[in-house]
Amino acid sequence: MALALQAVSDLQNLLHEVPRRFRQFGDEEVKKPRAEGKWSRLQVLGHVCDSAINNLNRFVSIQGQSEPLVIASYNQNVWVEAGRYNEASAEEILALWVSLNQSVLRVVSGLSEAVLSHLCRLPDGTEVTLEWLIGDYVDHLKHHLEQIFPGDRWDLGD
Repeated sequence: MALALQAVSDLQNLLHEVPRRFRQFGDEEVKKPRAEGKWSRLQVLGHVCDSAINNLNRFVSIQGQSEPLVIASYNQNVWVEAGRYNEASAEEILALWVSLNQSVLRVVSGLSEAVLSHLCRLPDGTEVTLEWLIGDYVDHLKHHLEQIFPGDRWDLGD
């Protein structure tokens, strides 16, 4: 339960901090690839929206399915390309990120210990708890925030 509480706390802090800091970038800064062959900051933000969509589905689905919930991987490059994030405004994608993560926060903050202990099977066959999956989601988000904001650490409560 401690892992889930930390993830909830971290996500609450990120929902406050990320929009404020992302808005400090100019339009050109968010749409420029970070390096040759790399996503732009806006595409990275779009990718974490895709992650939120996929994980929100998992966090809800596990509550109504028999265990373990089988986690299917998704092709992140196809999702980012299909999302055409660099063609959208930064404000649109930022609003999407906020809305999705508010939904994630609402869903995960109300989970009981019994539900948090439900099992999930990762694509490699490893079984983990829903609590672990929630923590991994927030860690994945922090990893990508370090790409958007180079040199900044998003350890928060770590």
